Amino acid sequence: MDLLQLLWGWLADPNVAYLLLVGGILAAVAAWSIPGTGLAEGLAVLLLGLAVIGLLRLPVSAAGLLLILLGSLLFLGEIYLQSGGYLGLSGALALGLGGLFLLPPGAGQRVAPAILIGTALAGAAASFGLAHLMRQIGRRPPLQSPERLIGAEGIAQTDLDPEGTVWVRGETWTARAVGERIAAGERVRVVAVQGLRLQVARVAPPPEAGEPSADAPDPVPGSIGPTGIGGAMAVLLSVHFLAVLGSGFPPNSQNPAPGEALEAVRRLSERLAARPIGDQMAFAVPLALIPIATGALLALFLQLRDRRFLSRILSFALLASFGAALFFALHELLSALLAAPPPVWADLVLGGLTVGLIREGRRRSSWALSNLTGLLACSGAVIYLGSLLPPPAAAALLLIMILYDVLAVHVLGHMQQLARWAFEERLPMLFIIPLEIPRAKTQGPILAMGFGDAVLPAVLTLSALREHPAPWPAIGTLIGILAGQLLLTARLSARRQVQAGLPFLAGGALLGYSLGYLLSTGGFG
Repeated sequence: MDLLQLLWGWLADPNVAYLLLVGGILAAVAAWSIPGTGLAEGLAVLLLGLAVIGLLRLPVSAAGLLLILLGSLLFLGEIYLQSGGYLGLSGALALGLGGLFLLPPGAGQRVAPAILIGTALAGAAASFGLAHLMRQIGRRPPLQSPERLIGAEGIAQTDLDPEGTVWVRGETWTARAVGERIAAGERVRVVAVQGLRLQVARVAPPPEAGEPSADAPDPVPGSIGPTGIGGAMAVLLSVHFLAVLGSGFPPNSQNPAPGEALEAVRRLSERLAARPIGDQMAFAVPLALIPIATGALLALFLQLRDRRFLSRILSFALLASFGAALFFALHELLSALLAAPPPVWADLVLGGLTVGLIREGRRRSSWALSNLTGLLACSGAVIYLGSLLPPPAAAALLLIMILYDVLAVHVLGHMQQLARWAFEERLPMLFIIPLEIPRAKTQGPILAMGFGDAVLPAVLTLSALREHPAPWPAIGTLIGILAGQLLLTARLSARRQVQAGLPFLAGGALLGYSLGYLLSTGGFG
């Protein structure tokens, strides 16, 4: 075998082709954002050319390429919108998901999970490093006269009482409020400039009667912006990435048999899928009653005066359920990385790690640690439910939970009480997305997302991925979820009040699944 044949064989390796493709895309993004050097452009052409040669020798899936394209667009969004690193993190996760889908299930090979995880981590580090660099540049004195900013509008980054910082035309400025106090997240207009200090006035009218005060902790700030959008997308993509990776997709001869617990769930799912669709959908009713009954009991508990003893019981029950999901996710992820069931001693280590993460998360008020354990636990719940429910049952579960979410948030109104109780007791029930980066604690403007908003739509994605030979129903579901999140954040910014998330996220999942199913079956033609 000559050297050229060795080179062609090396380029046709899925791991090599994927790394070349991702490296070429990142080089192209760098060339787009910093043109003129020639180095990034040349590197992008070289890497992408080699990647194309390798991919032409592989049975590449268009769905995987679509996700990789989405990841590159999110990286570009980070450069131009400056979300604090969240959009870039979402792009890194989309690249990882694209690697999972790059080869179809029947190809008999896949990109190594370790490479996918390493790519996602490297992309996340690069994104937050770029965001930190942009913040450092933003703190430097501007080269142009600040007088050009008079009349420009921006967003208050901190409370102006009377002084603080604002974000105007891509830069952070020290500002002083003219007249009344301005809360973080409100829109401001520059009315005068004194040296390097701006004088600003509020653009939006003050809150009407009955709306939450700007001084009170508010999980729904007035303006979410790119930071909130990128953070919410990162949460949704992270849960999908971990769940798909832990579920062992794509199935092929290199994957080990699932563990006994997951294998039993999948056998039950196969028997359920063989029954009529009506029976499959009816199976979702008792599953939906579990979170509905739990929410009703918690709402009743919050009305009691002396609730200390009952609070401990309910907290223990929630933490036990959370710990079980967290351990399950760690076990399945380790199985995917090892390509074999982990030994008994490894399960003992994972059990200790689970207990340690939960204890540390309750002891410290770190949003990063809380979100990390939440992502792992939510991915475990998605793996279990997605392996249990066929698509009709998953769709029925989403429809029921959409109705409950609307009632709990907009009619009964107890969802806000549950969120406050979770904050007070430091219980893992919410993802916390700080809108001021960097920030180590849950203070200042935040965007809160319930675990159910991330788990339930992803169940349909994994179910579709497992049941359909073509990936388009699953990809359509994921894209529908992301589109629903964009609509949800736009509504949150416009109305500045708590919104039920499942009508947007689960509704987008159902619509995306339907379109993807029609595409895979030729229903459009």
